[in-house]
Amino acid sequence: MEKAIEGKDDAYWYFRQYSLILEGLNDVNGAIEAAKKSLTLAEKAGNPDYVRMNKASIAAWSK
Repeated sequence: MEKAIEGKDDAYWYFRQYSLILEGLNDVNGAIEAAKKSLTLAEKAGNPDYVRMNKASIAAWSK
């Protein structure tokens, strides 16, 4: 997955998937970081669904 996101500065969907993989591997800090990157890119792209999903994940993983 790291190879897939390399150089993808607008692929918020890749960063979202990466965050889910990291969370599944119990790398919560990495998952939050990837979700924040996805959130920023999704906001820039105007995709409210990904914005909502990333905000919910960040909130859940930050507990």
